[in-house]
Amino acid sequence: MRLMPDELKSAGIVTVEVDVEGADAVSMSVDLGEPVALVPMNAGTFTGEIAVFGESWNGTHDVVAIATRDEEVSEPWPATFTVAASAAGGEAWLKKSSLVPSYGNAIDVDDQGGVVELFTYSTPEGQRCHLRRRDTDGEVVWLGDSRWIAHGFDCAGEDVKFAPDGTIWALVNVYENGFGRWQIWHLDDDGLPLGQTPEEGNLTHMGRGLDVNVAGDVLLCGTRPATPGEDDAWVRLRRVDTEPWTQPWDYRAPYALDKVHKFSERTQDCAFVEDRIVVVGDAVGPHEQGNPDIQTRGFAVEFSFTATVLADVANPAALAWHSGNQALAPGHAGGYVVAGDNCNAMVSPCNATKGVLRWFSLGATQVEMQPTANAKHLTDIAWSAAGYAVVAAQGLQNEDGFLVQGWSSGAAEPVLHYQGGPTKLQVATGIAADQVGFIFAGGYFQELDDTLAAGVAKVHPY
Repeated sequence: MRLMPDELKSAGIVTVEVDVEGADAVSMSVDLGEPVALVPMNAGTFTGEIAVFGESWNGTHDVVAIATRDEEVSEPWPATFTVAASAAGGEAWLKKSSLVPSYGNAIDVDDQGGVVELFTYSTPEGQRCHLRRRDTDGEVVWLGDSRWIAHGFDCAGEDVKFAPDGTIWALVNVYENGFGRWQIWHLDDDGLPLGQTPEEGNLTHMGRGLDVNVAGDVLLCGTRPATPGEDDAWVRLRRVDTEPWTQPWDYRAPYALDKVHKFSERTQDCAFVEDRIVVVGDAVGPHEQGNPDIQTRGFAVEFSFTATVLADVANPAALAWHSGNQALAPGHAGGYVVAGDNCNAMVSPCNATKGVLRWFSLGATQVEMQPTANAKHLTDIAWSAAGYAVVAAQGLQNEDGFLVQGWSSGAAEPVLHYQGGPTKLQVATGIAADQVGFIFAGGYFQELDDTLAAGVAKVHPY
């Protein structure tokens, strides 16, 4: 049996190869764990991979392989590998944009650890949306540094995702005479437009969230006017093999289900979760029966793939007078985790926010509300293959506010914590995690000379 490499200095993949003649199957176990079948390749070679997630793996690990043929079982083949990974939350690298002033909007990572960042670049002619690819070491991949999309418009970036085929989807909002609309761009791995791109929404229909599933279906969500004083959420599904549909959603208070358009829905994010679609955001209006005071409360609504509302909920006031749901990630026990904030002051707007995680099971059922340490506001969330949620946040202090944390359900403290080196102002706005748990966070940094630069940090996992 061969383990390659047999010594790791960081999170990574150990490749396992076993050469055996005449075997029907070969399995391996790591540290007496459950056996995992290896894949037959050719000429009696079986192979597999061990994902090593970082500091929590430090030490020596035992791998045992066993071959079977009919009823026969081989003697075990033992081998070992060692891990000496860097401390969780340590900075692997930090890169800042050469285009300034700029600020980062969103980030994603592919299976090879390559990064795509969506950022907005301010010029004398207006704001421009740019995409930039970086390799796993943070170096720029594309000639010319980045790709400018949505030429001819003032533009603000919103979200970006890799598709399973390696192409890129980017959601932006463009503005004409002060009125905005969403555009979605489909680009190849060199950042060049594909097909009939962009698609765009109606004027004043704003995009907020984007997701792409393993089948290549594309999910969008946002906010659009419903009445002169009230907005509705909307969700749009573009499946690979059918025409897209768009569905509005209007929150109705439990005490007045017959009353429509009494709340303004501010959509923030959406994602595929199991066999459904989840949209989160804020519902603003009179949530308390008999009390006309305006409150902001985070909402979650679940749709089927055929646009049927399956469940919806707004956060209860018992946990916070005001609350917000900013982003969500699937992956927790078949449910999802929502990142946002609470604010207890009974005033509007409420600015003394504190970051929280809300853990949901399917059916829009909140099972846990978890305050997060040192965070004023959570801006994005991703699920790590290492088994915990990672969040991008704005820290309590402006000068080191580029904040990244990892959280497990029920934990009183984060499993990892990262903050940027001091600048005048900084915020983390987007986050993603690769297949071995490395965390990539995007955002912006205002330097001491007031230069504003989009930036990306790679952080060691736990």
